[in-house]
Amino acid sequence: MTTKITRAGWWRTGRVSPRLVCLGAVLGAVGALAHLGSYAWGQQINAYALVWGLYFLILEVIVLAILGLVVAGVVISARFLVTEAASRMTRAVVTGFSALMSSGILAYAFSSLFPPLTNPGAIAAVTGLLVGGAFAIVSYGHTSQP
Repeated sequence: MTTKITRAGWWRTGRVSPRLVCLGAVLGAVGALAHLGSYAWGQQINAYALVWGLYFLILEVIVLAILGLVVAGVVISARFLVTEAASRMTRAVVTGFSALMSSGILAYAFSSLFPPLTNPGAIAAVTGLLVGGAFAIVSYGHTSQP
């Protein structure tokens, strides 16, 4: 029998950049599900709508995952502005703020265009707060911050 060796706190050590990239892609996919679910809420369900809904779901998951990767790229780029001697809290604030701003701008643009929703500003604010908070928590949770 082989035994699995686990280290306590394994997610807190190592490079944070790959985890931020994965977080961006996952949050983009979750955002696609939320967007399509809110758009389809209260709509008539039939076979035609289901087929087109699945088609747009796949397309939207891909597009929003790419937008999530863009947010992660902005966050990783913004982290280069912070010195290595900075505290974990400072790094988390910079990470969270850059994720808040970039995801808010992209959410505003996306919700204004595909399809136009009633209040893209509110959607951008909520998206920015949730995404910024998630990125800040992941950044703060790392003890080593390369």
